[in-house]
Amino acid sequence: MKKCLILLPALFLCSISLYAQNVKFNDLVYYSNLANGDVFNALRDGRKFKQDFTTDVNGQEVEYFKSVTPKKGDIYAKADTEKINVGRYTKLYDGTLLRTVNYTSTNKQYILNMISQAKRYGLLMKFQGTDKSNNIYLFDNDYYHVSIYLSRNPTYGGLVEIKQKEFLGE
Repeated sequence: MKKCLILLPALFLCSISLYAQNVKFNDLVYYSNLANGDVFNALRDGRKFKQDFTTDVNGQEVEYFKSVTPKKGDIYAKADTEKINVGRYTKLYDGTLLRTVNYTSTNKQYILNMISQAKRYGLLMKFQGTDKSNNIYLFDNDYYHVSIYLSRNPTYGGLVEIKQKEFLGE
């Protein structure tokens, strides 16, 4: 009984410092199939992200979204920043747009979660390695190429990039 009385407050204190990430891998894949306006609506409806800014990059309107900052004094406030950018694409000869979605986070655990979610999504890991600044994980299937960079710098989390691929099936 004494162990239980000690364990409950410890679990409570630990749960105060735990926060859930605002977006899952499946959401990012879903966003890669949407136009910018539809992504804006989906993120706005979820109330976890707000539009940070929009810029024109080589004729492509790229939109940047940032996780909503909690109110001051909120005991559940999190310092981790998550960002999503959409709008980059490759245009095929038939007019089809192959879209790219980028997700960045300052929390390494969120990037590790994305790696495990990519595996559960059914993507095959094609490469795992390192360079000077990142641990690199490359996943692939018939529809998507996913690059995940887990920073080796302790102050930065990492990047997830999802690119649609041209399906050359039947």
